[in-house]
Amino acid sequence: DSVASNSVVTEKVVIPLEIPERSDHNERLAMPGNDGLEDNDIESGENALRRKVQLLKKGKRFLQDIVDYTFKLQKREVVKGELLDEQTILVKCRHHPFSVYLEWLAGDVGREVIYVAGKNHGNMIAHDGGWKARIPAFLLSPDSMLAMRDARYPVTTAGIVNFIDTMLDVHERDLKSLNFASCKLDTNCQFNGRSCHAITTEYKSALQSSEYRKSITLIDHEWNIPLHSQHFEWPRSGTTLTAEELDQATLIESYSFTEINFDRHLTNEDFDRKNPAYRFR
Repeated sequence: DSVASNSVVTEKVVIPLEIPERSDHNERLAMPGNDGLEDNDIESGENALRRKVQLLKKGKRFLQDIVDYTFKLQKREVVKGELLDEQTILVKCRHHPFSVYLEWLAGDVGREVIYVAGKNHGNMIAHDGGWKARIPAFLLSPDSMLAMRDARYPVTTAGIVNFIDTMLDVHERDLKSLNFASCKLDTNCQFNGRSCHAITTEYKSALQSSEYRKSITLIDHEWNIPLHSQHFEWPRSGTTLTAEELDQATLIESYSFTEINFDRHLTNEDFDRKNPAYRFR
């Protein structure tokens, strides 16, 4: 596996810290911006953040030329103040009309969700996993309390294009306000066997960036799309931690996109509860 994992036990959960592997001759691990890296592999400051924005825009154009795609999403999120266990979800995504099918492979195993823009009066169709899978599927508003019980974002924002749009919105505001303290881009990292740019952005203060203290994003060299992204919140006042402990204790979002396959020739059946391969009742 090309991502090394460290972990620390907090009050309730074990929080993993993902460290991108740097692909050089010594095969050593390094965080982006490590003082031992070669100068020509690193960009920093406003130029680095502008390049991240440019890469994401190229990635969005790349995806917009693709009809559909599938991938596995590994995610951990803080919801209602608690860092939830990792979920692994098989995702099928079609651009027109915007359609997503989700199947939980880890977490609430067996849960399924379908959302198709313009269908079911804007509702998603869902059923839970485990023994609750025997309960008939139900319609839910995507932003309802039940639909959002273990998620930070609604299903209407699923997919890599929407993820890119969210990041672009954040960083274009960052560039206007110059609310970040530093941004470093390392062009020579690896994630899950693919070459990546690793971009680390740190913000000045909670007053200037209320939601995020820091972000780390790995962007694929070939596709220019994010493969992995972690975001960190601000610590509680009075907290005294080392830099590593701080990251481990303040992880708020972690997303990995793996096993990505483009142009899968998905059909309406892939987004239909009557699909015989699905378990909607």
